[in-house]
Amino acid sequence: AKLDSPIVLDGRDGPVVVDAAQIEPFSFIQGPAAIGPGSTISRARILAETTIGAVCRIGGEVEASVVQGFSNKHHDGFLGHAWLGEWVNIGAMTTNSDLKNNYGSVRVTLEGIGQLDTGLLKLGCFLADHVKLGIGLHLNGGTMIGTGSNVFGMHSVPKNVPHFTWGGDVFREYRIDSMINVARTVMGRRKRELTPS
Repeated sequence: AKLDSPIVLDGRDGPVVVDAAQIEPFSFIQGPAAIGPGSTISRARILAETTIGAVCRIGGEVEASVVQGFSNKHHDGFLGHAWLGEWVNIGAMTTNSDLKNNYGSVRVTLEGIGQLDTGLLKLGCFLADHVKLGIGLHLNGGTMIGTGSNVFGMHSVPKNVPHFTWGGDVFREYRIDSMINVARTVMGRRKRELTPS
């Protein structure tokens, strides 16, 4: 690991595990937390119960979230009580809410089931593999965005965005050949190859 001061690693409430990662100056990490190999924490505030996978770039504020490998939230904005798949990219100042204004439990909408009360006071967003979010988007608690979607150019994102969706004020299907070409480019930047399977 490469740790560039000044940084704060707060292990009072649990361990801070840093694999072969880089922690840049002015970062704060509160345990329990884990940072995967090849990741960069860039002027970030990582709060307890956060796990960052391999080869991620994380900035801004992240709390009680799971970020799988090769995903980026490199800029300011809040990510809380959220789950991100692999190869996700979150634009600057995009933020999710994880607490309702009335302090009620967060609801999610599941395909084929409908709306479900989670019973949780805090719950952020769920972003599937290869989701791309533009700058300055706002996501309500319980927002789910499906695989391969590219959302941009709007203020508030709907609570459910289907797989392979493209757009902002108007959504349309993200053509699979275009989505695969973007995925191939993104993966190539991390020296990974998109296999035929």
